[in-house]
Amino acid sequence: MTTPIPKMDTAELREIAVRGGIEGARDMDRDALLDALQARPGEGFWQEDPKPADVNPNDYMYQPPDGR
Repeated sequence: MTTPIPKMDTAELREIAVRGGIEGARDMDRDALLDALQARPGEGFWQEDPKPADVNPNDYMYQPPDGR
């Protein structure tokens, strides 16, 4: 079982942040590392889809092949 992020020690948090590509992770303190690693609802571009789906499957009706 994995350890929850808030219960990890600072060295583990820093290692995860550096591997994850978070800029300045080597110089962050524990609170900054926790803020950078924990996802919060409603924050960040990664939670928003920048473009709608190309095709809405509900716009097309299924037509079965003839002769079966």
